[in-house]
Amino acid sequence: MQLGALGLGVARAGEAAVLGGTFWQQVVNMPRPTADPAMRVRVNPHVVPGLSQAEGIAFMVGMTTRWFRDAFCDEEKRIAAERGIDVYALLEEKSATVTPGANGILPIFSDVMNCAAWYHAAPSLLNLSLDASICGKPQIFRAIQENAAIVASENLRLAADLAGVTLTELVFAGGASKGTLWSQILSDVTGLPVKVPEVTEATALAAGLAAWVGIGEYASLPEAADAVVRWRRRYEPDTSRHALYGEVTERWREAYAAQRRLVDTGITRSMWKAPGL
Repeated sequence: MQLGALGLGVARAGEAAVLGGTFWQQVVNMPRPTADPAMRVRVNPHVVPGLSQAEGIAFMVGMTTRWFRDAFCDEEKRIAAERGIDVYALLEEKSATVTPGANGILPIFSDVMNCAAWYHAAPSLLNLSLDASICGKPQIFRAIQENAAIVASENLRLAADLAGVTLTELVFAGGASKGTLWSQILSDVTGLPVKVPEVTEATALAAGLAAWVGIGEYASLPEAADAVVRWRRRYEPDTSRHALYGEVTERWREAYAAQRRLVDTGITRSMWKAPGL
């Protein structure tokens, strides 16, 4: 992760990235190492000498979208194959027509990072309607994408607070960054400009950067990243959607707390629970 951050150009204090894969990792570069007294986010050394990273993890985000695709989207798979496009691109195409907020649907999957009590509620979809026109596959898929961005945003807030920095932009990489809608949603939810790199195999790229520094081509790892990393797309946040997602986040927090209580009382099963809890 720390080598990959270098390959994304996230090589200086105050810079941040979201790596969107099977799990989503959110990292913020810290000007100095600081342990989290609340034991929520974890702290790792950066590959850049003198830097550390505060890291949050959103669990099973990519697995959630894959579950949705495989469980409900056989027709979309067929149509996507006929059109010669990725099925996720087709799902985004449809969900892009859905009003932000996804008609109030609240997905319950990963919680915000909390190492001190590391478990999640049972996977759920709340506020479903029996009206298929407002609660169909496009609405649910958009809600899942919005929820992933909300959890990432909450983790970034915790990490930035611990690091004592104010974020001004965000790098988005990994498989999820292929989605243009998902990238825009992440920008709108966080309220930050989002940049997607040309090279997403960032760890391999960073190994090359380190080799260049080793043979004296560049004086430092950050200098090498500045010279080599390029950007494919940039997204700017929409202020009205950012305000809306703030309201959705508040409702989601309340709903998630209630869902965790159901796990605590044994009524539902946790999506994942750390050993020993």
